[in-house]
Parts: sequence; C-alpha cells; structure tokens
Amino acid sequence: MTHFLKVVFFPFFFLWETISDYSAWGPDCANPVSAADRDDHGDPLYHQPFMLMFLFASVFGGLHFMTWSFSMPTVIELWMWRSASIALTSIPILTLLCDKAADSLDRYSDSISTLMGALAVIFLILHPVIRLVIAVDSVVLLRSLPDTAYLVLSWSDAIPSF
Repeated sequence: MTHFLKVVFFPFFFLWETISDYSAWGPDCANPVSAADRDDHGDPLYHQPFMLMFLFASVFGGLHFMTWSFSMPTVIELWMWRSASIALTSIPILTLLCDKAADSLDRYSDSISTLMGALAVIFLILHPVIRLVIAVDSVVLLRSLPDTAYLVLSWSDAIPSF
C-alpha cells in the first residue's frame, strides 16, 4: 500500500523520502533502527509523512479554485473544472479520514473497517484520474483563447518615466 501511495502522489514523493529516511534513525542518529526493533503504529510520527502528503495534495487541489469565476467556452467545461477542483481538494482529506476510521474501527468490526479501507483505495484511484481530467481540460481550453492573448506587449511601456 505504501508503494501505491508513492505512485499516486508522485509530486510529493521527495517529501515522503526525506521524512521517512529521517524517522528510520535512532535517537543517537548514528545507527539506523532495524524494522524489527520499531513499533511504528504506536508512534504518532509514523503517520506524519502521510498526513503531510495528503495536506499538500489538498492544497494543490485548492489552487484550482482560483479559476472558479473564469469564463470558459461551455457551461459543461466550467462545471467540469469546478467539480474537479472540489474533488482534488476533498479527496485527500476524505482518504485520510477513511484510513483513520478504518484503523479506529478495526477493533470493533472487521466489515466496517474493510469498507472504510476499500473506500480509501477508491479515493486513491480516483485522485489521479481527476488530475488527468484537469490536465486534459487545461489543454482543451487553449482552443478558444480571447483575441487579447495574441497581443504583443511592449515591456518598456511598463517602466515608469520620471
């Protein structure tokens, strides 16, 4: 599952590697602690790289809200962009909540925990698909640029004269 998370959130891979490499060292930072000696699930820092990764993915999705009031060629494309922006922002948070719910409900009911885990996996599969929709829509929107996009600006006019 960890490798799958790295593939899905590839832009944040560097953050994962940095934090997970640092957390593998012991308190003296001289010798790495072996995996057999570590009980990561009791350590609150074990989940920190995941939480940061999901937080940054949600912030990345939130950046797409800047185009909320832009004009687009069709209403369908406008609402497709808006719904993809909402999904890009909310899916990482929902995935994290489903994962936490699956961990906490594991001791009460296996079926609910499995359902929450499956829902988190569905969200993880859906996230790159929605990112692909945003990327394709960005290229498709280039077909109908306004005439002002082709104006050649003289940057020397922007220099104030005294």
